[in-house]
Amino acid sequence: MTCTAISAAIKLLIGGFWSSMNSLSDRQYKVTLVMNNLWRRIYTDLDGTLLDHHSYDWAPAAPLLLECARRDILVIPNTSKTADELEQWLVKLDLPGYGVAENGGMILLPAEHDYWRGHQPDWEGQRVLGVLMTRPYGAICQWLDENRTRHEFRFTGFHDVDVDTVVAWTGLSAADAALAMRRQCGEPLLWEDDAEAFERFAELARSDGWTVARGGRFVHLGDAVDKSTAMRWLESHLPEPGHALALGDGENDRAMLEAADSAVVIRNARGEHLALTRDDALYTRAAGPEGWVEGVHHWLVQEGVINN
Repeated sequence: MTCTAISAAIKLLIGGFWSSMNSLSDRQYKVTLVMNNLWRRIYTDLDGTLLDHHSYDWAPAAPLLLECARRDILVIPNTSKTADELEQWLVKLDLPGYGVAENGGMILLPAEHDYWRGHQPDWEGQRVLGVLMTRPYGAICQWLDENRTRHEFRFTGFHDVDVDTVVAWTGLSAADAALAMRRQCGEPLLWEDDAEAFERFAELARSDGWTVARGGRFVHLGDAVDKSTAMRWLESHLPEPGHALALGDGENDRAMLEAADSAVVIRNARGEHLALTRDDALYTRAAGPEGWVEGVHHWLVQEGVINN
């Protein structure tokens, strides 16, 4: 074999080697890209969904919460609870510091999140900081007091009562009830008037830029945001595009359930389901944390994350 032939053969071998390496590199890059684009997030209501409506127990869901953490699936509570309450629940449930408080009114992020490099927090907890998405709480209370007097509506808000009353309403401990009363941007109301009065109240509130949502126990008055508003904001501030599952049982979960990529409607404490307009939602047989497990497990199987 001539020197020229040997040289050509060597070039051919080297070219083939690098071609195969580049092909392998391309495949690895594509696999990595696909994996990064499949980040999954779970946005979940708490009361009556992840937590039992009466006892606030979540034990049936604990193993699946651990499995989600093991697989780097971010579980984000989206709740009517206050920021102070939610921070406590993030600790109890051993979840990262992401959450939505007061029906979309405040978003919690870990204190080390990049967002805080250019923004000041509106609320400060022990390990999470909050972004206020609404007008302040005082403006809500002022509107309620003025219109209750003017239109003779019958309702009682958290700002009207003491801790003992909230304990009686909710079954919370005195310490937890005190946290529930530390409102930032929304007010739970015990509605004591008839349905016709409620419709007038809701129409008046909406005309003044407020939102009215029925939860499992209370009517919630807040600014023109909802759980879906906060979910979209979080999706835009998380590091990777994700596939979002939402779970909830109440009317105040509706917007979130309709907006998420996938939705699970949890059977409520009355044995009923919230009816959505979308036709791909799962309606669980079980209520509370058992229903949560049913819904999340179904979704993980559907997504190919776990085997049936």
